[in-house]
Amino acid sequence: MNPHYTKKIFPNGLTLLTVPVETAQSIIISIFVKAGSRYETIEQNGISHFLEHLHFKGTKKFPTAKKLSEVVDSIGGEFNANTGKEHTQYFIRAAAEHLPLIVDVLTDLLQNPLFDEKELEREKGVIIEEINMYKDNPQIHVESLFEETMWPGTALGRDIAGKAEVIRSLKRQDVIDYRKKWYQPSNMIIAVAGKFESKQLEDLIEQSWSKASGPKVGKYSPCIVKSQKPKLAVQNKQTEQAHMMVGFTGFDYNHKQNSQMQLLSTVLGGGMSSRLFIQIRERRGLAYYVGASVSNYLDAGNFYVRAGLKVASAPEALEVILAELNKIVTQGILAKELAKAKEYVKGKTVLAMEDPHGKLDWYLTETAFMKKIESPQEAFAKLDRVTADEIQNSAANIFKKSTLTAAVIGPFPDKKIFEKRLKL
Repeated sequence: MNPHYTKKIFPNGLTLLTVPVETAQSIIISIFVKAGSRYETIEQNGISHFLEHLHFKGTKKFPTAKKLSEVVDSIGGEFNANTGKEHTQYFIRAAAEHLPLIVDVLTDLLQNPLFDEKELEREKGVIIEEINMYKDNPQIHVESLFEETMWPGTALGRDIAGKAEVIRSLKRQDVIDYRKKWYQPSNMIIAVAGKFESKQLEDLIEQSWSKASGPKVGKYSPCIVKSQKPKLAVQNKQTEQAHMMVGFTGFDYNHKQNSQMQLLSTVLGGGMSSRLFIQIRERRGLAYYVGASVSNYLDAGNFYVRAGLKVASAPEALEVILAELNKIVTQGILAKELAKAKEYVKGKTVLAMEDPHGKLDWYLTETAFMKKIESPQEAFAKLDRVTADEIQNSAANIFKKSTLTAAVIGPFPDKKIFEKRLKL
């Protein structure tokens, strides 16, 4: 038995993941559905996120949004949800003694939503305002623009929130059909972290969920894009600050070079002593924020740099970013940079794992998307084995002109100022 977590699969395919945290006085329970916006057709784009909202509008036991939130407020709990490209997640966090109530509320939320027609129509307005809010916030919207440019015409490239015209056209039956297709026990994980008594928890889940059954679910459509040359999207918008993302296609969740990519992104853009921060903000004063990161999906991934820049300096910043990436390929990294990057990643992970929510997120991601569940200690051992040469090779593998993608939002009527700098 693993001391860090236990995993049980019920006969109906439902996975129960438990992560005890001895020092905790609270408990967090998350119901995680392995379906998000990439599981939608183009005619449904945004339905996963819309469905997430609709679950909070009333259930059999708690028929209104007010009654649902009141019951969680009455125990001082946190109640929320989120939708991604490959998941939708609902969770409650509260004091540990409220375990039975938390299971009761989440079970009713997921098993018995009412989807009242009036509420459904009303919520469309809320979602459309949320879409508008994201579009008005270039720091958020640049991410959607970047992935849409990288993976054009694919479900993975589409915006999670969807398009207003699609949301307006959705009918109650569309929501019910989509939910029936993906919200099946075999496609769900109930994940629990914090303070709990294992037998009591298992009994509660068994009573609430063992009778739920449904068909096995299908698969997402694979992300296939044949790219031969750099791609650029510039949204001409009156802003005080330009927002930019520049990157390359990367690796899926289970790729053996992910440790190298994590360390590469840390050397380039992790913290205030990283290469990009020093070059772009400290030495040249071109940006307020700049960082590098990696995203993984089931069959794809990307490596990217993002920055909030002085409008006049944005073209120069793009040049400096590409030059810094090229330096890694041609010159590699120093031993002391590598050692620092390893400790940086470990330190950030340890801090996140202090919190039951952070600990839950780690094991939930591992359970949902990885072929083998790794503890942080096993991941650290992998990091420790990475060499500077391997990082240089990984950089050479992915920093390729054919998949170079840039997205910029700011007052730029002419995209040529960026086009001529898009060379490696």
